[in-house]
Amino acid sequence: MATDSTSTEERHASWLELFFDLTVVAAAAQIAHRLHGAESIGQVAACGAMFYAIWSVWTTTSVYANVAGERTRQRAVLRTMLGIAVMAAAVPGVWPELLPGEHHDAPEGRTTVFVVAFLICRAIASRSAARDGQVVAFWPATQSVMATPWVVSLFVPETVAYWLWGFAIVVDVAFSMVGAGNPRAVEEMTNRARRRQEQNQQREQRRLAQLIQRGISPKRLPAPQANLLSVAQVERGHLDERLGLFVIIVLGEALAQVVAANTELDWTPAVIASSLIGFFILVQLWRLTSLYGFTPAPRRTASLEPWQALPAHLGVTASIVTIAAGFGGLIPAAAEHLHTKDRWFVFGGLALYVITSVVAALFGKAPLKWYLGWALPSLMVLAAAGVFGHPLPAWSLALIAYAVLGWFSAYNRLADTRTV
Repeated sequence: MATDSTSTEERHASWLELFFDLTVVAAAAQIAHRLHGAESIGQVAACGAMFYAIWSVWTTTSVYANVAGERTRQRAVLRTMLGIAVMAAAVPGVWPELLPGEHHDAPEGRTTVFVVAFLICRAIASRSAARDGQVVAFWPATQSVMATPWVVSLFVPETVAYWLWGFAIVVDVAFSMVGAGNPRAVEEMTNRARRRQEQNQQREQRRLAQLIQRGISPKRLPAPQANLLSVAQVERGHLDERLGLFVIIVLGEALAQVVAANTELDWTPAVIASSLIGFFILVQLWRLTSLYGFTPAPRRTASLEPWQALPAHLGVTASIVTIAAGFGGLIPAAAEHLHTKDRWFVFGGLALYVITSVVAALFGKAPLKWYLGWALPSLMVLAAAGVFGHPLPAWSLALIAYAVLGWFSAYNRLADTRTV
């Protein structure tokens, strides 16, 4: 998304927002650690669902702060920060049935804690925006959440609960994308918010009337505050910065995995090579997602609307967390055959990264040559390495991953050269 050129002063993330981001560091570390130990598709899916829940809380709170600006309620942000910290602490014990190996010692009740904290955090963002009289039409999830599937999942068998989580996530994202892109849906959302505001004002008037009847002087009562209802306008430069900071956070977690893997290993040539390549892979990811925008689509595509950019941001950050989990197994096995799950974490994560770029490029109307010459070959090599890469040593697979990213990012460099 492009920065609004009409803004008189560019807005940056506040100290409160940066402090709030610290909880995401802890959450990303917990999910990457649990994902590294996953041994089945169900375990991977559970990690994906938990990541979405934390991402959605961070996103809705950041969107609220974006539209509220200086009116951002500090207590609301700090309460949400505490909620994300609780969710992060609960991650190791959520759905103990999906933990690898024996799970008899898993703490009880963490799934309930995670779900309750998630719903409370989403409600805080929704209530805060509503109290300011703002209708966040560009990302409706900020002001609503389908709570029923999450609550029901706590009282049904696990085989049903997983599907309820998945259904709730799909509806959450689809509702925001369809609602934001449909002017009629935006109008209906505004009308609903106006009715809620009128009902709240009527309740407040009745409450004040009852206090007056009890003998309290009207002069001692606070004057009713009538917030004028308005459709919130996104500050694109600020939102881009916030989304970019989240990418930096998950890249930092991936770098921590590279460092942690080297703390107890002998630094053999294979370990050194795989670690260096892993570092340069992260440099390529940073270059693609930070210098070219937080979505790795070609730089000269059209700007993405928020309802397009936020799902792309989810795909990018989820892919980096997945790659980070793969690094945790790749470096210790540098001179050996990489375990199948770790191979798919690395190449599957990179494939998700490329697929996200393709979807963003479709919205941005990228040229056909980019799909055929860069995106499609990159996906084919990543899929081949994931399927047929077992005979190769881990360090050579890291080299293949780096080469794919190098080619994938070459399009923008070539385009710059031709325009000089």
